[in-house]
Amino acid sequence: MKKNKFTDEDLMAFADKETKGLKAMDILSVLLQGDEEAKKLAKRIDVFIETRNALVNKVIKENK
Repeated sequence: MKKNKFTDEDLMAFADKETKGLKAMDILSVLLQGDEEAKKLAKRIDVFIETRNALVNKVIKENK
C-alpha cells in the first residue's frame, strides 16, 4: 500500500484553512492535477470538512 504524501494532521489543518506557505501550495498543486491522486486527496479532505461541519452544527444546536 502506498504511503500518503500528507498526514491527517496536514489535511485537517488545510480543511480548517490553517495551512500556509509551502505545505498549502503542495496540497493545492496535487489537487489541481486532477488525476487519481488528486481525487483520493480531495476525498480525504472532504472527510475532515464533513467532520468539522458536523461538530460545529452539534455545538450550535446544543447552544440554542
